[in-house]
Amino acid sequence: MDSTITLTNQTNLFLSGVEKVITVCPTEVIVEQAGKRLCILGENMEIQRLDLENKILIVDGLVFQMKYAMKKQGFMKRIFK
Repeated sequence: MDSTITLTNQTNLFLSGVEKVITVCPTEVIVEQAGKRLCILGENMEIQRLDLENKILIVDGLVFQMKYAMKKQGFMKRIFK
């Protein structure tokens, strides 16, 4: 599945390919998009639309930073590589 990130005027964020929403608060939104974890940092962020069936998320608010992060492995997985 393709994923799209569109940020308009640093205040309106459109994401496609969203598989899971992990965290939502006014300063941080973390989602799983196309198998990768995407961290979005900002201010006064609110979910305007969430449609997991069509894998779409729209966030309003001031976006400061977006970055992909590695998924954390469990303790046992790290030991028994």
